[in-house]
Amino acid sequence: MHKQIWKKIGIAFLTIYIIITISFILVHVMPGDPIIHLVGQEEYYYLLDNDPETLNKMIEKYGLDDSLSAQYFKYLKSIVTFDFGISYTNQMPVLGNVMRACSWTLLLSVPTWILSGIFGAVLGVIAGWKPGKLFDKIMTPIFLVLNTIPSNCLCLLMLILFAYNLKWFPINGMVSPGKIGLERTLSILHHMWLPIIIMVIFRTASDFMLMKSAVSQIRKEEYILTATSKGIPEKKVLFRHVMRNAMLPYMTSFCMQMGGLLSGSMVVEVVFGWKGMGMLMYNAVQNRDFPTAQLCFLISAFCVVISNLISDMINIWIDPRLKEDTANE
Repeated sequence: MHKQIWKKIGIAFLTIYIIITISFILVHVMPGDPIIHLVGQEEYYYLLDNDPETLNKMIEKYGLDDSLSAQYFKYLKSIVTFDFGISYTNQMPVLGNVMRACSWTLLLSVPTWILSGIFGAVLGVIAGWKPGKLFDKIMTPIFLVLNTIPSNCLCLLMLILFAYNLKWFPINGMVSPGKIGLERTLSILHHMWLPIIIMVIFRTASDFMLMKSAVSQIRKEEYILTATSKGIPEKKVLFRHVMRNAMLPYMTSFCMQMGGLLSGSMVVEVVFGWKGMGMLMYNAVQNRDFPTAQLCFLISAFCVVISNLISDMINIWIDPRLKEDTANE
């Protein structure tokens, strides 16, 4: 069993290495010269005509004159030493920019991940255990519609309704200017409520549909009918047999969502002007900020792979059949 676990860990890190290589290639084949985005188009052509030496020094400073292979090995070294260079857009260390953005994104994503996981599981179990009842007839169409609405449309609709018309929430930003101490904390909470509500609605809708489907299928299995016919109380059948088996696909999805905590809120962040990881990644791609884009892609890939690894470990712990298969291997 330990051998199989170490094998999964090895595969996970090999996957991360492959993604690192692919992300490096993709970023460098994007159209546009990064030095133009670094100094601006007008400044670039001015320096090209009047002061090409300064332009060449800037190209050398950022390593843009090296071959792709040299840049690749520098990139691998930078990952090991946590030296990701300077951002092309604000001339600040890339690692510092990304860490600040991650903290703001986690402020939205962690509550969303926990709340939607709980709501989706509870509501999905109720609807799946009693299909066709009033609760199922009301909740399933609602979540089905929410699950099909594009996220940017719902963001704009709720922004217009609750922020612009009703003025219950700020239209955009993360904190009101001039706030310090407790007032600043309360201002941040006020700004983050509407984005969190939107993200929870979306995540809960997909989690609800998954859990309801799993419970609906499992309740028809023969061992559930056998347990019910033996006179075992309904709640005991639900919690001991149905939910334990339904949690396998649900926990896989739940752990995979953890991998998208840092990059999964891009649309919401862009719409609400929340300067988190998603918005940073969006701006980095738009501005051809190669160092920032590479680090964003790397962190996102690492989170996805690690969350998948955690999901495998949890499934082995929950499902005794997987324990047996692992032991036999």
